[in-house]
Amino acid sequence: MQRVVLERGLPVIKHALVVIAIVAGLVTAAKPAHAYPQFQLARDATCSGCHVNPAGGGLLNENGMAAAEAMSQFGDPPEFMYNKIPLPSWLELGGELRNIAGYFKSPQDYLALFPMQADVYAAATFKAFQIHVTVGYRPPEYGNEAATYVWSREHYLQWQSDAGSNEGLFIRAGRFMPVFGLRLAEHVDYTRQYGGTPLYGETYGAAVEYVKEGYEAHLTGFVHDPLIDPVNHDNGAAAYVEWRPTKHAAIGAEGLVGVSKDEKTYRGGLTGKYYFASPDVLVQAEVQLANHVLDAGGAPTTLVGYLLASHWFSSSIMLDIGLGHYDEDIRVRNLERDCIDLNLHWFMLSHLELILNNRVELFAFGRTNGNPTEPSGGPTGGWSLLQLHYRL
Repeated sequence: MQRVVLERGLPVIKHALVVIAIVAGLVTAAKPAHAYPQFQLARDATCSGCHVNPAGGGLLNENGMAAAEAMSQFGDPPEFMYNKIPLPSWLELGGELRNIAGYFKSPQDYLALFPMQADVYAAATFKAFQIHVTVGYRPPEYGNEAATYVWSREHYLQWQSDAGSNEGLFIRAGRFMPVFGLRLAEHVDYTRQYGGTPLYGETYGAAVEYVKEGYEAHLTGFVHDPLIDPVNHDNGAAAYVEWRPTKHAAIGAEGLVGVSKDEKTYRGGLTGKYYFASPDVLVQAEVQLANHVLDAGGAPTTLVGYLLASHWFSSSIMLDIGLGHYDEDIRVRNLERDCIDLNLHWFMLSHLELILNNRVELFAFGRTNGNPTEPSGGPTGGWSLLQLHYRL
């Protein structure tokens, strides 16, 4: 991965590994072309209302492209390559390019610039069947570079009961991310980073999904990728159901069981969303509790939660304010961390978005070792980064 790191008063060699760890950590937490769940309820009832994928993310359907054009500051043709390249009716193409640059505090101060994503999408439709393929760049995996410089993050075969519809029964088999939780786009959001669906967490599996305007259900059985050293080594199953009692509210429940050679993980959680139409604010939250049963002994229980409020100042400018909490083991003192996020999105064109990502992260905030004058929490960290996102 290309990096440009500017040192501020610290020896470069001494801190090179620290910089690499920070950048790698943020790339692990960076987002690769997912949908914005902030649009659900606020702009459409379901993710499949704008995306070809029933779980959201990736290629936009006709309604999604119209929405991208309508919400952009300076509207332009939303189709692939501005509709300058004609495609047959059975083929859809797209892609995502992202780069990011800015300031880190960890607690040392750094400036960094690096690429985040370069993916191309394709979907071929044959009656009720679709073949989805994503090909792109990934930072190389040591010892297996040939399989990870250029790789396919997702590739699967999909069948749907009502061909061409945004609703109904969907069955998928291949490589994709199990549907679980709020599916927030920012992978640094705690319920993504620590909640079982990290970046590069796609698995091989099969899913049965049913999507309607008032509710949806997703059940996925999965195995870890046998071709590379994956981020997730689990085999298991994930389930997510969401009920929308009104057009402005949604309640969800989730569960995941994962088994690896070292541990068994049992996750459960709840989600909630509510859209306040008058101030144009969507509030959504997720909380998870996970029990990790280690083969070597012990069973730490983790708690993770995230609260996100999103406000549209106009059709093209959206502000997110998020609060996250993560406790690595609720039975051990002073392991928790908290974060405050502020992200400002400007949808300049239907293909171009600028995002200002900001975070302050606090470790064991307010905790002490029995002496109020000796806080036990770690140093405050964070970042302020400008991200450029271009959709092909």
